[in-house]
Amino acid sequence: MNGAAAATDLLSEASLTALATAGPVDVVAGVHVANQAGRVVEWLDALARSLAEGAPSRRAAVLVADAGSRDATPDLARGWCDSAAAPAERAWLDVIAPRHRARAILGLLAAAQHMGARAMVLLDADLAGVDDGRLSALLEPVLQGEADYVSPAYSRTIAEGTLTTNLLAPLTGALYGGRLQQVMGGCAGLAGAAIGSWLKDGTGAGEWQPHGAELWLTTTALATGARIAEVALGRKLVAPAEPPPDLASILVRTVGPLFALMEQYGAVWPERAPGATVARRGDPPEIQVDARAPAVEQMVHAFDLGLKDLLPVWEQIMPEETLVRLYPLGLLATDEFGLPARLWARIVSDFAVAYHERLLPRDHLLRALTPLYLGRVAAFILETRATPLGRIPQALEAIDRAFETEKHHLVARWR
Repeated sequence: MNGAAAATDLLSEASLTALATAGPVDVVAGVHVANQAGRVVEWLDALARSLAEGAPSRRAAVLVADAGSRDATPDLARGWCDSAAAPAERAWLDVIAPRHRARAILGLLAAAQHMGARAMVLLDADLAGVDDGRLSALLEPVLQGEADYVSPAYSRTIAEGTLTTNLLAPLTGALYGGRLQQVMGGCAGLAGAAIGSWLKDGTGAGEWQPHGAELWLTTTALATGARIAEVALGRKLVAPAEPPPDLASILVRTVGPLFALMEQYGAVWPERAPGATVARRGDPPEIQVDARAPAVEQMVHAFDLGLKDLLPVWEQIMPEETLVRLYPLGLLATDEFGLPARLWARIVSDFAVAYHERLLPRDHLLRALTPLYLGRVAAFILETRATPLGRIPQALEAIDRAFETEKHHLVARWR
């Protein structure tokens, strides 16, 4: 599907007319927003100022799409767009139902291509602040012709983002050959020339929708061989509109799309050599000590309960050679607990194969990963407690290497 067809499929006739009226632009800031009525106007005002300061010599536009709000966010955002002094400055995109994050993001991509944008910065309005420095960092590698896709890297504490550091990022890097800190970072820079080819892989219905659009975009950039850069953006601050779902649901919404994309790109990742690096801008992101010690004992207890209650399910997912390495862990005290990265990579590999082979209902299978994930997080926190802060990057790299080593086994079983 080309860009024009994608725009027609995703956007209302009124939105297409507005885009045609606005005409071509150099830079687009595409915002997807949901349930942020209390702050959306102020946030968009700040974005518009930052865009004007960060790209003062370029014709720029802010495009806004709703990602399934249940409050007054769409009305407020549409009113903000309609208040622009010049039509080219802002546009509200009416995404054709069903409205969710994936269709909002795809609609923004299609609109940016429709307007002939040279560069685009894609933003989640849950981000607490967007200044001109961050916008410039995401746009400059694209505008200078150095990158097709720009991914953020954030400063964080040791125990922050463990789902990313211990699963999403290392598995993605092992599969597609590029190590990135974030695979779902809330923002990205994109080259307009690359968007059309990515839309062809995204506009069809896929099991990664509606929650995995950011992961799809990162994966697609890696899988298609795009030129990728990573830029340091400091701390990632967010103001989420709603409380996060329970952990099992989070795993369904993140690991599920990751496994689904393995199927979509099943002709690509088995042939990719792992361990490739990407171009990086800025100093390495800072790693900080956690303000509060995570509740490791509760995590270990959850693992122990899973070993007792979910063993019949796990036996349908993991082969005996994996299970025999898990049984002894249920006998360990909290301060002795360990679930090594190599074993964790094998567990994730087993779950990916079981997902692919549909050994169980997929939602049920992904939820069964929860106690195992908590066990890995507990082990990671216990490992890093005894690790000097300056050596934490090496501990994270060891996780990457574990997944890269496991890939050979995963490829053999997948085929």
